[in-house]
Amino acid sequence: MSEYEFRLITIDDISEMVDLLIDRQTLESEELALLRNSCLNTTYITDSLEKLFTSSKVIGIGAFDNGKLAGYIIGEIKIDNRRGRHVWIPYEGIAIRSDQSSELIRNLYAKVAILWLEQGCFMHYTIVPLGNQVYYDAFIKLSFFIEQVHGVMNIEEYKPFENVSDAKIRVANRMDSETMGNMYTIIQSYQNSSPCFAPALPEVLTDIKNGYKCAVEDDDAMIFIAEKELRGLGFQAYWPIAPDLMVPDNGVELSVAGTYYSQMGNGVGKKLMNEGYRIMKEKGYNSIVADWRIANLASSTFWPKCGFKPIAYRMARCIDSNLAWANFNNPSVNQL
Repeated sequence: MSEYEFRLITIDDISEMVDLLIDRQTLESEELALLRNSCLNTTYITDSLEKLFTSSKVIGIGAFDNGKLAGYIIGEIKIDNRRGRHVWIPYEGIAIRSDQSSELIRNLYAKVAILWLEQGCFMHYTIVPLGNQVYYDAFIKLSFFIEQVHGVMNIEEYKPFENVSDAKIRVANRMDSETMGNMYTIIQSYQNSSPCFAPALPEVLTDIKNGYKCAVEDDDAMIFIAEKELRGLGFQAYWPIAPDLMVPDNGVELSVAGTYYSQMGNGVGKKLMNEGYRIMKEKGYNSIVADWRIANLASSTFWPKCGFKPIAYRMARCIDSNLAWANFNNPSVNQL
């Protein structure tokens, strides 16, 4: 590996970061055509990176080869109720020169991770592009694991399901607040069960339930409810989405969807997907984006059957917080 100068990346390095990111995304779009969008330009990417540096606490490292940037990783220091104190590497937070290998990414991470730990961040999350195997290979070799899949469906390629449920699919209205509120547990119960094992935190569940109940009042939301004999069986909820580097132009987001476990295998989800596809196509959208937990067996098998293709993974790594004291800089360790 070449000898690089590793140093803190700053807002002054943005112009070189933009060049690397445009090259990365150009390669991504060769593998994933829907990513060849209006955001793949210098102005948009410059604005996005400047916003990251000015609106949040960003710590990153760049590798410089004879004074020229060969690769970088930047992460946002974040705190929230679900993940606690953590680092978030956004989709645009990592790029290397096309002639570089995964080893450069691993070395960049080795340098910057020390700085993140100094901030008390032992959980590290990253959105990994999938058009170029080098990024995924690097994070797998850094002991990251796949947590979430981000996928895109080309509406023109959708093949409607046959042998679907005889449930009625209708558009939700403001009178469906309680119906939606009752269905807030669907996704969370799948996430909470084996083999996903995601905690069902009461404070988070309360927020989700309130969000479901209020969704029917959102004029931008397009919600479909599957029901039989006036009983809700499942739902899908769509929202318009602004394009960005990992969102196609003229796309719509399938933000939340679920079918009660008792209805699994009856074709309810398939009928909802057929209707969602039909309406979105009529509205002129050319793609649907969605994301799902890879350990959720129901979602990770169903969405690919619908035609969603992965474009990025959310990967994570949890570093044992005992490292804060159980290290060789601690005199008590050296006294053993």
